[in-house]
Amino acid sequence: MNPLFLDLSGNLNLSAKIRHRIGADLGELHIRSFPDGESSMALKSEVHGRSIVIMTDLSHPNEKVLPLFLLTRILRERKAQEIILIAPYLPYMRQDAEFKLGESKLAKHFASLMSDHVDKLITVEPHLHRIHDLNDIFTIPTANAHSRQSVVEWIIKHIDNPVIIGPDMESTQWVAPVAGELSQPYLVAEKMRKGDKDVSIFIDGLNDYREYTPVVIDDIISTGFTMAGIGEHLKFEGFDNSVCIATHAIFVEDAYLRLTQSQFAQVVTTNTIPHMSNQVDVSEEISRAYASLVT
Repeated sequence: MNPLFLDLSGNLNLSAKIRHRIGADLGELHIRSFPDGESSMALKSEVHGRSIVIMTDLSHPNEKVLPLFLLTRILRERKAQEIILIAPYLPYMRQDAEFKLGESKLAKHFASLMSDHVDKLITVEPHLHRIHDLNDIFTIPTANAHSRQSVVEWIIKHIDNPVIIGPDMESTQWVAPVAGELSQPYLVAEKMRKGDKDVSIFIDGLNDYREYTPVVIDDIISTGFTMAGIGEHLKFEGFDNSVCIATHAIFVEDAYLRLTQSQFAQVVTTNTIPHMSNQVDVSEEISRAYASLVT
């Protein structure tokens, strides 16, 4: 029997592509919000004994996690065989250390909660820094769908002679493989963060690549201040054609406007989170990751 696909994401283009690729049937789920902020769920599809695939967009997670957990409880109650979660963006992974007195590693606690509610997890490029593998914090099978190949293909089609730039040392894990597949050079920026909105930038060796197109790559753009600072630095150094690429388009408040006004010629993202900047499709990578968990 085909798996049953339930979409909580609102990312209709991506979810339709994934559902088609994995051969799932579309389930009928109706969610209604009440004025007091509560919701009701009406699951019309028969789920007994079936494998259920839930796709959800977990950007701005606090308002989306509870409906997800309630749905999983309904599915358990109705004897679904298994629950597989596709969450292209996985939140809370940046909270992987006790940065200040009294704080906690919320990434670990979030993973524990998810592991209690679903049986398998597929995500795209989770922010892994101090945590090196999702299996270090999740107690369920997980799969990481890498966006690298689709990003490389986009660059090949749209950018002549790129030099790949990472916004900080942490980003080397993303930019080095991309540069390697392109057989192009890469640089890593150094940033001094004085606050969430105050970042100074230096890129050693940039002057050696005057004939190249700078392509700045990161996994997440949230406030956009770091990326904007890099765009302004590149413009100051005489690069008028710089491109910014990110996997996850969080874009808090006016972050996207900030980037488009910071001298980047293009701002490009994958379609893990719906946004007007989505130009890189990762449905194939997600579908392959799904197949790796179910076969």
